[in-house]
Amino acid sequence: MEPHQQQMEPEKMPSKDDVHKYLKSAVDLTIGSGEYHHGTLTELHNNITQYAIKKIGAIKPASAKCIVTCTIVQNTDAGFHISNALYWDDLRDHVVTYDFQNKAMNIIVTAYLINTLQ
Repeated sequence: MEPHQQQMEPEKMPSKDDVHKYLKSAVDLTIGSGEYHHGTLTELHNNITQYAIKKIGAIKPASAKCIVTCTIVQNTDAGFHISNALYWDDLRDHVVTYDFQNKAMNIIVTAYLINTLQ
């Protein structure tokens, strides 16, 4: 490595507990009565993801990218499956999931934090 090329240390990622707290808050503040109404799903989905990305964005290092996904499924006694496959550095990157369930619906919110520094 040439002297003028300095490798930067990755900034510290927020704790998984802090990220989980924001995912939970996003759902808790958004669901209101907790009833499933198909006509409000877009708004519900957007409110959850936007709240989570705003809160996580405020605590993540500048070198990190954040992706938040949200899955909402009405409880109809039918099963559903979600799978993620990740290939990354577990020491530098995080994935955190919050699962909410009531008699009306299941909500799964996942945050991916990827440190972009090499």
